[in-house]
Amino acid sequence: MKKRKKLSYKKDQQRKQQRASKAISLLKQYSIKQWLELIRKLNINHNKFNDINNKIRTKPEFLVVVTDFAIRVSKNNINYYNPNIEQIYYLLTSEIELADGPQNIIKLFGVGGLPFLATWQNRFNYAQTNMLGRLHLLYKHYNTYLIENISLSIEDMYIILLAILGVYRNKDMIYFRKEDIASDDISNLTTEKINNFLEYFSKNQDNYIKKAKSDKIYEKSFGKFKYLIRYPIVEIESNLYIVPVFEQLIDTVSNNLYFLLLESFAKKDRNESKKFLDEFGLILENYVLNLARNPFGIKKVLDANRIVKNKNESRCEAVIIHKKKALAIEVKKMYFKRDSIEQMDKEHIDDLLEKHIVKAYQQIENTLNYLCYEKYFGLIVIPDIMIGLSTIKTYLKNKFKDLARFDESVFICTLSSYEALMANTDDNIFLILEHVKERKFNDGDDINMVISEMINGGADIKMKNEFLIKESDKSIELLVK
Repeated sequence: MKKRKKLSYKKDQQRKQQRASKAISLLKQYSIKQWLELIRKLNINHNKFNDINNKIRTKPEFLVVVTDFAIRVSKNNINYYNPNIEQIYYLLTSEIELADGPQNIIKLFGVGGLPFLATWQNRFNYAQTNMLGRLHLLYKHYNTYLIENISLSIEDMYIILLAILGVYRNKDMIYFRKEDIASDDISNLTTEKINNFLEYFSKNQDNYIKKAKSDKIYEKSFGKFKYLIRYPIVEIESNLYIVPVFEQLIDTVSNNLYFLLLESFAKKDRNESKKFLDEFGLILENYVLNLARNPFGIKKVLDANRIVKNKNESRCEAVIIHKKKALAIEVKKMYFKRDSIEQMDKEHIDDLLEKHIVKAYQQIENTLNYLCYEKYFGLIVIPDIMIGLSTIKTYLKNKFKDLARFDESVFICTLSSYEALMANTDDNIFLILEHVKERKFNDGDDINMVISEMINGGADIKMKNEFLIKESDKSIELLVK
């Protein structure tokens, strides 16, 4: 029996090595231009596919994986033939099969941990208008810092993004040059600012590979961090750029600005990094509560200190009272080490969960103990980080069962899902939360997904937050003036 197991393992390893070699060989058959041109075309046509299989294969999150492969491995020799969608799919399935992630996740966190990383991919389904509005409202406090460090303001980044959207994406272009989007007549689009933007958000192939290797991500590395998330624009040759997956550019500039700022402060020293995190926690809390005040009004969003008056007891940030219903809100900034998440460092993740998520459950549950309403809910609002925490409640209940009740009416909610939730009327916000609670375990309780399903079912529910859209529109008004 032991011999057969050993042989089976050996054969499995040989099969994986053959699969890896075949994937690498396939990538080298075509040039980086051929691969990225195909990926860009698939990204453009994603919503035009009638074939459901092709629609799934060309989802932005999957194209990010293949783009990273192509940049790291492909060469410059051009093949007479071009790659095709079936080869894209083969590379994607190679990543899934050869990465250790899923097996390790099950081993560490049980079956409930399977969507751990996958849930994060929902970021491409978030309302882009909300994320762009967040760019203005949440990060305006760091405007001076950004100008000093990358010579770009929040408004500059937003207007440049709009220019790329208008000139490049909306016209289904494959490539663009600096002069296509630069305009010295517009202060946000000067050649200097375009240069600064591209210097910060793009890499050519050589520098992309060097950056990956500095993190020990090599040609045959599978299941590792995708640097396209950090550098979504690729410089193919001097002054010739391509955005293979446009959704990733939007995500990086708006959604991931938190991580870019954290990266920048961390490079200075530990104290600067801690200072940033402490300040950002307060800024994030105010942002979250201001979004709630829009549909509910100022008077209904109560400071939890008014409810839990004993200073020695834990309490959440705020409680919303509406028609004999209560919604407790706790905000967590969630600092984590990227590599520890990618490599499924259980010790680090457990520490992360206990310090932030378990503590948030304690705070919300203790606050709700002081309330007596027909219906109540709790939201733990976190940045759109790289792990789908809402999917691992079973693990939380088993691992930390003595620390909290893990009430079924308390949900872990990404910032993007929260923005979409607060786009609705006060009554509909509670209706959405009721739908979330009613879902079966296998369906998951991702609020953004529930909102999408309700909209598709004909419910008068919104995902785009008008309050955030207005903030984005202010920059356009300034541009027109």
